[in-house]
Amino acid sequence: MIRRDLHRHLAVIALISVLAAAAGCSSSASVEGMIQAPVFIGVSLREAEAKAAAAGVQVEVKSSENSDTIPIDFVLRQDPEPQTMVRKGRVIDVVTSSGPVSLTLPEFVGGKFEVAQAFIVANQLVLGDLVEQVDTSPVGTVLDQDPAANADVNRGSVVTLTVSRGTMATMPDLVGLSLTESKKRLGALGFSVSKVIVSPQLTQPAQLVLMQEPAAGDAIEKGGWIELTVSKVP
Repeated sequence: MIRRDLHRHLAVIALISVLAAAAGCSSSASVEGMIQAPVFIGVSLREAEAKAAAAGVQVEVKSSENSDTIPIDFVLRQDPEPQTMVRKGRVIDVVTSSGPVSLTLPEFVGGKFEVAQAFIVANQLVLGDLVEQVDTSPVGTVLDQDPAANADVNRGSVVTLTVSRGTMATMPDLVGLSLTESKKRLGALGFSVSKVIVSPQLTQPAQLVLMQEPAAGDAIEKGGWIELTVSKVP
């Protein structure tokens, strides 16, 4: 009776050993076929493919999304996530960046500066140096834009506008001319002298223009202030 129980006990132990060994082999084989998914997020697609090949997995681009921070063709997300246990040969899906959000510039030329400025600010663009130009268009009318209308630009891009200063003219050089001649030249441009200052300086002939305001070459508006300083009559 004791011998029979002993044989039965030994048989149970042997069976448990066989099952444990089989389970161990199965677990070892399972672990050997698994790896941690590499980190593809933040690297270029080319680098991700190289890392995938080295790890024994594959990379497949499922879609692309705009990003203001991640360069074009860099990985934004992956599935499964990094360091997840996956079987070798597994395809890992990635979403890549298509770069910043772009927008198409409207036609600003012919419109008001304030409208163009509002669009630039609202769309996170940067207003470049404002160029003013004498023109028959009303003051503040947009005469030119860079980039041109219908151009695709990214956020943060610089947009330069040229706007009208209205009808203006260039101040002629009057220094050394007589007051009479100076008034004549200004009259031909549609301007008149606003104020004459007589200097104590004596010059032959008398009343020669010694100084002028605005200076020669300055842009002056119709009806703008013009002041001449002339020499004293002997």
